[in-house]
Amino acid sequence: MRILKKWLSLLLMCFLPGLAMAATTSVPAVYTEDKPVATILPDQPVFSIKLKSNPTTGFLWYLRSYDANVLEPVKHTFEPAANKKLIGAPGYEIWTFRVKPNGFVVPMQTFIRFVYGRSWETNSQANQFVFQVTTRGKDK
Repeated sequence: MRILKKWLSLLLMCFLPGLAMAATTSVPAVYTEDKPVATILPDQPVFSIKLKSNPTTGFLWYLRSYDANVLEPVKHTFEPAANKKLIGAPGYEIWTFRVKPNGFVVPMQTFIRFVYGRSWETNSQANQFVFQVTTRGKDK
């Protein structure tokens, strides 16, 4: 019985810190074309934008412009359709950004612009999506 208690104590000491970290590590906020505006706070500087996409048709979302002094692109991935049996079904491109620390010195507003098109077509044929990012300054 005493050995069992020691093993349980050891297991708890090993796993509880990891569980506590997992509980405090937050998932980035995800925004879509239906929600093209975000207010980003200093305690959660990472956010994602999820855009409908169908790369099997040759169309992709391209990052056209953003303020590199305030924002940093972190990752770009594709999430296929939930039903994997549908060949050529659309999915989502997920763009993840981080607001740099200087983006929180004072409240700021900036924009991220994407174009959805084929690489071999001219920009005039591409759809655009503009996403507004507002930051709040750090409270003192």
